[in-house]
Amino acid sequence: MDRLRRIRGCLLGGAAGDALGYEVEFITREEIIARFGPGGIRRCTLHQDLALTSDDTQMTLFTCEGIVMGWNRAVAGGMAADMETYVYDAYLNWLATQGFPAEGMWRSRSRLMQMTRMFARRAPGNTCLSALLSGRMGTLGEPINHSKGCGGVMRAAPVGFVGPFGRRYDDCPEDAAVWQGAKIAAVTHGHPLGYMPAGMLAEIIRLIVLEESASLEDIVLAALDRTLRLLGRGEEAAASVLARIIRQAVALSHTDMPNHEAVAVLGEGWVGEEALAIAVYCVLRYPDDLYACLCAAVNHSGDSDSTGAIAGNILGAYLGDGALSQAWIAPLDTLEGIELMALELDAVAREQGL
Repeated sequence: MDRLRRIRGCLLGGAAGDALGYEVEFITREEIIARFGPGGIRRCTLHQDLALTSDDTQMTLFTCEGIVMGWNRAVAGGMAADMETYVYDAYLNWLATQGFPAEGMWRSRSRLMQMTRMFARRAPGNTCLSALLSGRMGTLGEPINHSKGCGGVMRAAPVGFVGPFGRRYDDCPEDAAVWQGAKIAAVTHGHPLGYMPAGMLAEIIRLIVLEESASLEDIVLAALDRTLRLLGRGEEAAASVLARIIRQAVALSHTDMPNHEAVAVLGEGWVGEEALAIAVYCVLRYPDDLYACLCAAVNHSGDSDSTGAIAGNILGAYLGDGALSQAWIAPLDTLEGIELMALELDAVAREQGL
């Protein structure tokens, strides 16, 4: 499949899951059923003809723009800082869209900052806000906090579509997606279970692009193994938790347990490993049906927009941009940004020879 179709599918699927889940993020499953009926929420709720996406999609798009700006800097100057430095700068631009007096040094070149719909505050995560307002960038070596919230995971998918740039990696370039996804999450989330799942999500996306004949389950397990190998050294306790819950999600996808019960076994998705595990369960349960996957991912008493967004990122990348109808795509409030960032991210990958 053409890479651009996978990128569009990833961003559109993530936004659709985000918009579907954003409507029910802070209510229980029982309240969802009382409001929407026995099947729960099945369609994005429109507000003045728009399906509203949250900080999950916003930050994912700013991740894209940070990658693009960093690569353009590398091409123009022959060298660049590491990718996370530019993504951090892009996150400062995102912080400005949330009403704070902050901006990245590349703001004048930001295409996203020219889009009025990006200036919307949709329940941004406290950890992301406090970390970015601190005035320093968190790293793997110098954590900014001890948070393992899912805010580091839900924005990491775009990393899997591009190759590394900047200074050399600790391991071979094939390992860059895991490292880079983790480094970008560590900008705001310092706990190993805040950044390990982000590295794994980036690797899942990378393998979807590279291993077209592989099953999603094989891709998930391969991504887990690489993540544990690269990020688990010295963090054995966190690695054990991640391994257990992801393998549990895989096993649950083979059962006949009702979706809401399976999701409840995995948690509510507020923390990184739970959010990724719920998404993994949903994509493996419905590997050919993005619509059913998203519905399973959001109809629970937890962080519905993040679990919906991550599941949409994965299965959207796997199935491509034809997996959702225009009825789901056209109302997305961030559609303009999605289309632009998909093209620019694809251009980076092409220039890298991927």
